[in-house]
Amino acid sequence: MAGQITALSALCSAGNGVEQIWASIRAGLSPIGNSGILDRRGEPIRMGLVPQAALQADLPPQIAALPWPARARRMLRLGTPALRAVLAQAGEAPLRLFLGLPQLTLEQAPWLRGFALHLATMAGTTLDVANSRIVPSGRAAALLALELALEALAQDPERPVIVGGVDTYLDLNVLAALDAEGRLLGSAVSDGLLPGEGAAFLVVSHPAASGEGATVTIEAAASARDPGHRTGTAPARGEGLAMAIEQLRARLPAQGAPIGATFAGLTGESFDAKQWGVARIRHADFFAADAPMSHPADCFGDAGAALGALLLAIGARAISRGDRPAPALVWAASDGETRACALLSSVHTRGVRG
Repeated sequence: MAGQITALSALCSAGNGVEQIWASIRAGLSPIGNSGILDRRGEPIRMGLVPQAALQADLPPQIAALPWPARARRMLRLGTPALRAVLAQAGEAPLRLFLGLPQLTLEQAPWLRGFALHLATMAGTTLDVANSRIVPSGRAAALLALELALEALAQDPERPVIVGGVDTYLDLNVLAALDAEGRLLGSAVSDGLLPGEGAAFLVVSHPAASGEGATVTIEAAASARDPGHRTGTAPARGEGLAMAIEQLRARLPAQGAPIGATFAGLTGESFDAKQWGVARIRHADFFAADAPMSHPADCFGDAGAALGALLLAIGARAISRGDRPAPALVWAASDGETRACALLSSVHTRGVRG
């Protein structure tokens, strides 16, 4: 199950477009700052927020009239410019969309059902909704969506797919819950995250297709379920990511060059660092000894369900520019049980646009 990335787009607090975001990361720039929302100690919550000017300005009347919460509305405004940007490069519609969304159930958030359709409407396109999938699984959602998309490509190689993720933490209920759990990084919390937001999309084609515009190949994607997640009852041994990487290795046709770089879904919390430590030790033979690791959430904050898609887009850009060696591992872990990863490598054709 492989694919070629032929177009990509991204939006987060670090920039509008993958090139700008990667430049900010390389330069060590961070737009994270105090928001206008106070935590339980009366201190401003630091967040990585997208400037208003970069968002879709207004919702169409038929969508604005829906009884959707503020989080869903902002996600539409975040996702629209990023989806529109990748569609401008994608060619023919309608395409199938495999979309990572926040870790919510349909009972908690019935708006999930209509999100992809309304996002497509706002972006001015028609999606093949019947054959599209939403994956409401949090940080790892876009990588899990990629796994499903590669399976769909294998069954229907003539039709490219769009893989993406959208999310925001700019929601009073979400922030209050994280604050109550002591998970917001601040003066009194050192083991915490910096909430952010964003959206990213990639057009993925079957390797047997012409591959015009592709310089990055997705060799495989894989996922695993970790019973020892944050809200689970099993012991938290941090084994889920190692299991996902084991599945990834099993899907590769042969043991090739060792991993040359990693784009990690670390968000500043030790819970995820433990997972990475277990995985890195168990799969030490899979990595080059000097393989660099990038954890871009340090720059733009934890982008939730958009994080996996952002990491894919940033990794693809870094490889295509020659800034990071291939193959590269991309991984993300949700608060729930989902752990997912993908392996990116180079191909030698025209440059990826985006």
